[in-house]
Amino acid sequence: MPESPAPHAPPLPVCLLTGFLGAGKSTLLNFVLRHPQMAGTAVVINEYGSVGIDHHLVESASDDTELIADGCLCCTASGQLAESLLALLERARRRQFHLRRIIIETTGLAEPGPILSQLLRHETLRERFVVDSVVTLVDASNAAATLADHDIAVSQITAADRLLVTKTDLVDAAAARQLQYRLAEMNPDAVIEHVVAGTAQPAQLFSGAHRRATSGADFGSLFAKVGQIRFAPAARLSPSGPLINPRPPSEQDIQTFGLILDEPLPESTFNSWLAFLRTLCGPTLLRMKGLVNIQGRNVPTVLHGVQQTFHPPQTLPAWPDEDRRTRLVFITRGWWQDIVGSTLEWLRARKPRSVTDQPA
Repeated sequence: MPESPAPHAPPLPVCLLTGFLGAGKSTLLNFVLRHPQMAGTAVVINEYGSVGIDHHLVESASDDTELIADGCLCCTASGQLAESLLALLERARRRQFHLRRIIIETTGLAEPGPILSQLLRHETLRERFVVDSVVTLVDASNAAATLADHDIAVSQITAADRLLVTKTDLVDAAAARQLQYRLAEMNPDAVIEHVVAGTAQPAQLFSGAHRRATSGADFGSLFAKVGQIRFAPAARLSPSGPLINPRPPSEQDIQTFGLILDEPLPESTFNSWLAFLRTLCGPTLLRMKGLVNIQGRNVPTVLHGVQQTFHPPQTLPAWPDEDRRTRLVFITRGWWQDIVGSTLEWLRARKPRSVTDQPA
């Protein structure tokens, strides 16, 4: 029998499979897990309710399935994620099963951000697992009503590296095209594909998309897709503090935009601004990605975040092209470009206080 991974083996790739209630996650898993390339795959299934049944529906994964029942991964059962993933490793070791990859199927009511946070912040999980891709299923027949009524569905879509649209056979071609346009506006970074009756392929779940995103790959093509706001060296500053748009925001008002900074930023200023945005906007900061030019560094820093969960910043060995400007892409809900601009201008205008300026 194949041996289990060594203690210091490379981290196992994890696919986070999300999608609102009824999008077809179990149907897709039943199909894709039968593919020969999925040998060595284990599944963690999360259910909302005291009686778990989804693991029985995923027939082909019965021997390698770990059930998390009675709660959703992003809230009440958060502590069980680490337990279940580590239990899978121990089970594989005992059975001498060569575990190659893991799929976490979330309940339809789970937000991806807190789950990603657990995978990134738990020291043992971070050593043994790596997020390979975030895949969200979208039910074409109910997407319009779901997006209008449920913010969680919005969070699932904007967090995704890949969007798999299901049940397109239940809508006409015009409705399917309209949904595709809307999804592309909400998440221009995601690959959008249609699947019929759950007929997905392994490469659609394990594509390395999230790892590429966090490394800054393909950022230039993403930035070309979005509108931009640009701050040149002579940008006018606001002396009175950050300006907040007085217009009441709509919770479903999704906006994607880019930010360019001509001058390198002091690291302290940038970190303060990022922390301020995360505190101010909370879960409405749906996604952020970019290359940052920090003063005193000759190479770019990569940032990638989903809601309030940010991957640890990485430094690239070199700039990908001749453009050395800071370039950031935001996907937000209920607030706009002017908040990004005004808060950054305000921080850039502030002067550090000297020791003699401190209160006694």
